[in-house]
Amino acid sequence: MNKLSHLLMGAVASATVISAAPAFAGGEAGKLVLRDLGAKYVGFTTEPGKNGSVNVSNAMFVQYMLPAERKHAYPLVMIHGGGGQGTDWLQTPDGRDGWADYFVADGWDVYVVDRPGHGRSQSNPSCGSGKVGVANSTLISRLSTSDATLWPGGAPTPTNPAVIGWTASSTTAPYCGDVVAAQKISALLDEIGPAVLLAHSAGGGSTFRAAELNPKKVVGIVAFEAALSNPAAPGFNNTAPVIASWKTEPALPSTFTPVDHGGCPMQGDKPSKLVNFAKVPIILVASEKGLLNVPSGFASSKEAFAVQDVLKCEASVWQQAGADASYVYLPDRGLKGGGHFAMAQLDNAKYAKVFIDLATEVEKKAKK
Repeated sequence: MNKLSHLLMGAVASATVISAAPAFAGGEAGKLVLRDLGAKYVGFTTEPGKNGSVNVSNAMFVQYMLPAERKHAYPLVMIHGGGGQGTDWLQTPDGRDGWADYFVADGWDVYVVDRPGHGRSQSNPSCGSGKVGVANSTLISRLSTSDATLWPGGAPTPTNPAVIGWTASSTTAPYCGDVVAAQKISALLDEIGPAVLLAHSAGGGSTFRAAELNPKKVVGIVAFEAALSNPAAPGFNNTAPVIASWKTEPALPSTFTPVDHGGCPMQGDKPSKLVNFAKVPIILVASEKGLLNVPSGFASSKEAFAVQDVLKCEASVWQQAGADASYVYLPDRGLKGGGHFAMAQLDNAKYAKVFIDLATEVEKKAKK
């Protein structure tokens, strides 16, 4: 990756001062002055192998960029979605700075993870089907829901070079599961201390589970069109709502089913509280043309719901369960025409600023 290579060479050649050069794309976030840049594997498990050896599995790759002048009390952990890997945050498909650069430039310690089974976090035969697949541009094209004027190279068709470039980062190995990923994120939090979590898309499935596993190490969550944004709704393939498996007071029965409140699946009139999310700041975010325009998990109704309705529903479920939840519809912040991969768009810098503001808001709430 050109930009990452540039960062690494800059770190070696000129200590921690990194600047853009004409031979490389990027630099839009400004000069990055770092106190450290590196990577590590966390949370791996071991078991005895043959002939006295050790088998290692389920490691999670973590890349970190730590600014020389840290301006925020807590680090930020970036958790990618299902169609990519940690590189989603590091650069755009046409080589411009990713959101990670903007957060670092704003003074955040940034940790970018590859969830197990994605990117540089290897899969293993025990994960999924155990079979290696192929990355296909159709899915990424469908998820690239922004206006054609905002997507690099025009309309995000399956043959658009930027779509194909984004597809190149898609996993081809079996995913090890949200539970495993949550355990690894929790292990990272044990190492770096309390952090703000920024989750995208399918990454929400492991992000919210990590908060349930390790609540003392989660400052708050910014969830961009993220899975599990409504813990009371049935999961994929109509599985039981995850809220029934989390710690609640009073305890919810394993047979819990949500009540339909105007199309919003919620608890009933006497709701239980999520013990590990008590007063945790959660900000749910959606773009104008993102996935919430197709609210497949929004109750069982066939009605068309506005994005704001879905966000309001999700926030209400968390509030009902005792979390400090709110929502942001990005057009209300002046960001129109954007889609599910806002971090890849031509106007990704404008979106980065809003998400930095939201992470800072979470941080301020946590300090109170």
